[in-house]
Amino acid sequence: MSVVATVGPTGGIKNRLNIVDFVQDEKFRTLYVRALQTIQARDQKSWDSFFQVAGIHGLPFTEWAKERPSPNAYQAGYCTHGQSLFPTWHRPYVALYEQTLQEAAIEAAKQFTVDKEAWTQAAQDFRQPYWDWGFQLVPPDEVIRNEQIQIVDYNGSKVSVQNPILRYQFHPIDPSFSPYRDFNTWRTTIRNPDRNKRENIPGLIRKMGIEADQIREKTYNMLKFNDDWELFSNHAEGDDQHANSLEAVHDDIHGIVGFGQTRGHMTVPFFAAFDPIFWLHHTNVDRLLSLWKAMNPDIWVTPGENRDPTMGIAPDTKVTKDTRMSLNINPVIHQLIILVSIALEPFYETKDKVWTSAPLTDTGRFGYSYPDFDELVGGSKDLIRDAINNLVDKRYGTRRARGATNSALDLLSNFKGVTDDHDEDLKMWDWSVHVTFKKFELDDSFALLFYYAVDGGSFEQRESYVGSVNTFRGTTPETCANCKDNENLVQEGFVHLNHYVARDVGSFEPDAVHQYLKEKKLSYQLFTDEGKPLTSLKVRVEGRPLVLPPGETRPTRDTTQAIVTFDDVVSFVTA
Repeated sequence: MSVVATVGPTGGIKNRLNIVDFVQDEKFRTLYVRALQTIQARDQKSWDSFFQVAGIHGLPFTEWAKERPSPNAYQAGYCTHGQSLFPTWHRPYVALYEQTLQEAAIEAAKQFTVDKEAWTQAAQDFRQPYWDWGFQLVPPDEVIRNEQIQIVDYNGSKVSVQNPILRYQFHPIDPSFSPYRDFNTWRTTIRNPDRNKRENIPGLIRKMGIEADQIREKTYNMLKFNDDWELFSNHAEGDDQHANSLEAVHDDIHGIVGFGQTRGHMTVPFFAAFDPIFWLHHTNVDRLLSLWKAMNPDIWVTPGENRDPTMGIAPDTKVTKDTRMSLNINPVIHQLIILVSIALEPFYETKDKVWTSAPLTDTGRFGYSYPDFDELVGGSKDLIRDAINNLVDKRYGTRRARGATNSALDLLSNFKGVTDDHDEDLKMWDWSVHVTFKKFELDDSFALLFYYAVDGGSFEQRESYVGSVNTFRGTTPETCANCKDNENLVQEGFVHLNHYVARDVGSFEPDAVHQYLKEKKLSYQLFTDEGKPLTSLKVRVEGRPLVLPPGETRPTRDTTQAIVTFDDVVSFVTA
């Protein structure tokens, strides 16, 4: 039984806003800052403190808000990764954070001595904003750059305060951090640390600038090419997959923000949620889940393996939308087994009824929606599906340069953007770097960076950079058995090449692409703190034949042609 029910914010169903628009609203910006100041300052042992809510995701590996400890609680974070409950577990998690923030915002609104009714209403309308990294990877300065942020004081005057969106200050560093180098000494969360373990924000912004196009295409392909829950939901290797899962693109954002010359907080699951940007990131992950669900209205959680054990779900448990797990409560009394709903622990619909994934298709149950659905309320599922499909095309699809004439780019935009009317089948080869590796072979998170090395190019140069694949994992003495049990879990990722091929070759035909990639010297580096080789890594370039029939906007596999694989066009370069 939980001492806290996860019910979401009050005040009816209101929109979570894009952070770009959110920070322009003076009242929302002010209440957000005040609420963050309040919950970040709370005693780290308090259930409603920023530390405790963030700690649900990883350390300190203790049960959250429980009246009594659960028997046989698994020593790990609660977060679900590498399994089919990844999207739905994080939905009530963000709702709980949003609920905690709004409660603090309501208290802040009561302190205003001017315009009191408007502040009270703003607090009721307040929802956690999202960072739409698929459309605009570099977030506003209020999220990433400004040490001070301007808000409205309680008397109506303007005041600048220390920006709580940039980082969290531990008070104190929790004893559970002691086994972890760097994390046991950093007094605040750190993004993109340099060799001296100092935050490098100019470098992070530059990195985001060169990753932006790849993240846009990954977002598009993830939404449009995954029509199966298992392929969409998690980063484990799947059959006939050719687009990154939601979790895999999510992993990239963690890596981009957290991994500089060494690992920062966003790179490691045990520490990631302590960085305030985590919540902007995961609100967008939840939004993308809503978009995908609208595009696939008859699909929700399907059975899968729990490949990555959590505090709520033991190793090798089969997970479904109504997952329950047998716990041995008292082995002395006839091995008494009870069924406990723990699928989405530690989030409870009421204080004694745990949430499962089944009822979570409707975000209104947690009091929020997204602006993408403003014009679609009450519409049929077919109308909503088509509208969101068009929105995804326009927001994340390939853009055509005005006045430019490039038949390959035009063809690409038909397959991955706004489709022109056509009377016969359109066909195209879809090219990507496909990587697979054992997720737990190395001891911590790592990144694979791809670039063209012709003429001495590097991954740090916009003109030669191609893309990255990032892991999001960690290991500890407490969970080493977990890692050993799952040592053969294979993760996969994709880096898309179509834009470069269209721009530089003008043809997607296999022979032309093979010659192009050989000439460009497609290369990659492995970035890890360990300096060990990743022996399980397989890297190849794949060309998947696609067909787009008349009247359709979602391409399918052209089964009249075989997939083409190149094993000789990618070279490893020592970092």
